[in-house]
Amino acid sequence: MSMEQIEEAVNSVLEDTSYSLAETTVNYLAAIQSFSCCDGRLYFDALSEFYSSLASLFSGQDTVFMVPLIVELSDYMVYLAFDVDMHYHFKSKAKKANVIARLLTRVFNIMLADRSPIGLSKRQGIFRVTNMAFKVYFKLNTTRLCQTFMSNIETGGVDLSLYPISDQVTYKYYLGRYALYDIRLQQAYDHLQFAFEHCGKDHWHNKRVILHYLIPAGIMLGYFPKKEYLIKYNLHNQYWPLIQALKKGDIASYLHHLYVYIDYFKGKYNVLLLRDRGIVLAWRCLVRRLYTIRKSIQATPFLTFNECVKAFNFAERTNRFTISEIECMLVSLVSQGYIRGYLHHQKQRLVLSKVNPFPPISKVRLYREKYNESLMTEYMEKEYPPIPEEIQMLIEER
Repeated sequence: MSMEQIEEAVNSVLEDTSYSLAETTVNYLAAIQSFSCCDGRLYFDALSEFYSSLASLFSGQDTVFMVPLIVELSDYMVYLAFDVDMHYHFKSKAKKANVIARLLTRVFNIMLADRSPIGLSKRQGIFRVTNMAFKVYFKLNTTRLCQTFMSNIETGGVDLSLYPISDQVTYKYYLGRYALYDIRLQQAYDHLQFAFEHCGKDHWHNKRVILHYLIPAGIMLGYFPKKEYLIKYNLHNQYWPLIQALKKGDIASYLHHLYVYIDYFKGKYNVLLLRDRGIVLAWRCLVRRLYTIRKSIQATPFLTFNECVKAFNFAERTNRFTISEIECMLVSLVSQGYIRGYLHHQKQRLVLSKVNPFPPISKVRLYREKYNESLMTEYMEKEYPPIPEEIQMLIEER
């Protein structure tokens, strides 16, 4: 039978009962038919039509029984989209993952709108769908869209503790990755630590995946993993030499190790965090090491800028550091709270506190820079002085 004949037959039986049911049935049969054509693109498109019509049916009343079907089909659609995109080398907006992302958003909103008690609510599957959407967004590198789901879950009063621990672990894992991406390190660490601790002992691979992000977040906060943990999860080579170099203030070895394992760290989106923020911790550890040496010689707790220049050049195996650069770096360390003390510019020295001059990294409060983009735009448009006319003419001539 042709699809026209199938559609006519289905409508003759179901259209008067439910248009949505008739449409869903037709699209389901079309998806089955497209499966036999061995074209993944056509099959995905047909299955997407079925999924969309099924979502319309799901939005009706008394359809909570459909939650398991919606969840399982969503899971299948996500993996199918990834497979089709990889097989046909789809790029950017052409990716089928964009299609399933929109469909998951629609189903999420249907589930969120159901305010019935959890045992009778479509919300039973809301975290499964949310976690799938997060998986797609991270795959597409559109993680900013995760925030919409998070905000709606919070404002909708969805209680995560009522859901299976597997849903909780996966949701916390993605919350942690999102927070790490946004450089909210303490939040990232807390979410990822929850995910790691509540992930089953038998799920070695899943726990290792969590550690890819938990370890860098912990390092930035001063929580260093034990060597046996790294060995157990086959992460010793990637992290143990890095941690040892950081603790010693060995800048050259730290940067060299990042370079050696650049593919690994780039693949986990951690290279910038470890390079730009981790190097600051290496500075702090180097100054602390220098202070420990000087403390055994002199009673007064201070370091000269010249001593710091020599130490930094030695630690980086270069001669590029100047007194001005070192002074700026020390100002940064003091202002961020990694060192307690003050700089005496005239005497060219760092005067350290007599009480706990190097607080534990885990006790240092981190700050995030926030910018009001609308105010910046307004300033540039209204307050910033215009380019002189003669200079503007020269620019246009070029």
